[in-house]
Amino acid sequence: MSKDSESPEAAAGTPRLQVTGLSKTFAGVTVLHDARLRVQPGEVHALVGQNGSGKSTLIKLISGVYSADPGGDVYVDGTRIGTPVRTGRLHDEGLAFVHQDLGLVLDLTVRENVRVGRHAVNRYTRWIDRGRDAAAVRESLEFLGLGHISPEAKVGTLRPSDRVGVAVARALQGRRPGAGVVVFDESSRGIPQESLADFYGLIRLLSAQGTAVILVSHNLREVLHIADRVTALRNGRIVETGVPVADLDESGLTRLVLGRDGDLDDLVAQMPSAASPGGLRVENLSGGRVRDVSLDVRRGEVVGVTGSVDSGLAALAPLLAGRAGGRGSLAIDDRRSDMSNWNLLAALAAGLSYIPQDRHGEGLATALTAQENVTLPHLARRGKRWWIGTGWQKSETDGVMARFAVHPADRNAPVATFSGGNQQKLLMGKWLLDPPAVLVLDDPTQAVDVGARIAVLRAARQAAVDGSAVLLCSHEVDDLAAVCDRVLILDRGVVVRELTRPFTADTVFAEIFPDSERALS
Repeated sequence: MSKDSESPEAAAGTPRLQVTGLSKTFAGVTVLHDARLRVQPGEVHALVGQNGSGKSTLIKLISGVYSADPGGDVYVDGTRIGTPVRTGRLHDEGLAFVHQDLGLVLDLTVRENVRVGRHAVNRYTRWIDRGRDAAAVRESLEFLGLGHISPEAKVGTLRPSDRVGVAVARALQGRRPGAGVVVFDESSRGIPQESLADFYGLIRLLSAQGTAVILVSHNLREVLHIADRVTALRNGRIVETGVPVADLDESGLTRLVLGRDGDLDDLVAQMPSAASPGGLRVENLSGGRVRDVSLDVRRGEVVGVTGSVDSGLAALAPLLAGRAGGRGSLAIDDRRSDMSNWNLLAALAAGLSYIPQDRHGEGLATALTAQENVTLPHLARRGKRWWIGTGWQKSETDGVMARFAVHPADRNAPVATFSGGNQQKLLMGKWLLDPPAVLVLDDPTQAVDVGARIAVLRAARQAAVDGSAVLLCSHEVDDLAAVCDRVLILDRGVVVRELTRPFTADTVFAEIFPDSERALS
């Protein structure tokens, strides 16, 4: 469906989804205020906002995870379903949700995943009728243009975009074609760049048939590419709703999200630094999908590394940080180490700090406070054997929270209570409290909002200005173009090309996928 066309039902004025006056209060604090939303048939409607803005709370109210405060209502196709929304009746009410983790069991077949809870049963034996289940799954997949997927294939063997299709088939089975609402909650996060076109094609198919689509996304370029209208939330309030995407560009959408300009054009020009001797030198590194990588990053320089999903990029940063065993050699400020003896403690002792992709599993102890997380790596250096001290911990943590605009600015709050973007800011502050010789970042802006993304990239650039050697491993070509002095292209475990400035995000993308058009052009 084109962005300027409108279905007859939309023209008639009955929205697929209408939300009126939804609010949510926790422990006396209102985190969502009087949310109102209308989504028309055949429309792709994006919800945007920083982490903590209220997007997740709104979706959890609509999906029945949370109960709303008294006074709000939810309607689907003009029928009041009320609040709280009953989770067991979401399908019957016309609401379907495809969440970030998809909720699929990789070791089970497509049929088993799609039909869970809705199996056809033999009326006499009460056994599951696999033939009828398989037929129902094939019908759902063919409706979505995914007839090439076998109902008996293991989900773990499918392409990421096909896994999303399986999740959608499960959500839509038994529903009247073109009816209801499908909510994609950060569903594109795990899809490689080269598979995004298939995902967007699936969204267009649903909207063209009259189904309303709500797209929750931090990716502003994605929103501009696929959505028809946008609703923006800030600080628990809807600040703009139903804004036509045709009236926006990336800077305008950024202003909607932040309430100000994003200011992420060219951080290299805005924050120049001079390369100096020392830093990181890697020779003949191998391990996992990395086959033979040699590179160098001088102090005062930000060097990016990128590649396709099977390039070996995911294995590189953990190897350098000592999180995985490898072969080859590594030198920091000309102090050489054999990778066979390299581990996390050796990396820390040599002055290498690592920002992992998994901030929850590897980067932060979410049950501890912000202060405990920020100061933990520095206790031995700052404290004394008989007394670690508390004054410096308080002042340093307050400084990190002020520098990165962490909200709420409560050093004693458990990290688990902070939004994802604020957690990432704390993780950056933790490792930049004492400037490292080498800073290695592994997809640091994944699943963070635009405000946190800017803060993280500015911090990476500032680390280079302060004299660190910064290696940024990232799939985000816009980030690489904004912050890097050089970019290395990884392919099948080896560095195949090096880009030096000037270059653009499109230039970097074309080097990664020389035979493909950019999915978000």
